[in-house]
Amino acid sequence: MILSKRSMKKRNIGRSAVIIMLMKWIKCQVNEENKRSFSKAQEGWGQLRHCAGFIGQIGGWNRNEPCEAGILSVWKDLHCYQHFMQHQHDEIFAKSDQGSTYTNISVDIREHIQYRNNGHYGFC
Repeated sequence: MILSKRSMKKRNIGRSAVIIMLMKWIKCQVNEENKRSFSKAQEGWGQLRHCAGFIGQIGGWNRNEPCEAGILSVWKDLHCYQHFMQHQHDEIFAKSDQGSTYTNISVDIREHIQYRNNGHYGFC
């Protein structure tokens, strides 16, 4: 996944640049017989590309837990993510019918800070 610096919030602090973005980690438990339906429903989330502040998403199956799907999505900031949740999430979710394909879901949301100091990058 390639993240565009242009789409992330950037702040300059002295000679350092700080970029803040929001990351959402989703884990879903999926019965073996629903894995194909889950994957097909996941395609419905392609509509995210039209949402303001959406940077990218990647996902797959956990090798150690074959019935666990993991999805990482990246947003420009919390404001854009909250706007999506309030105005677009439920419609995409309903159209995808994904709710019927998993037995459990957990979501972890964090703001990540990437900093650059003298040409070196790192994450906090």
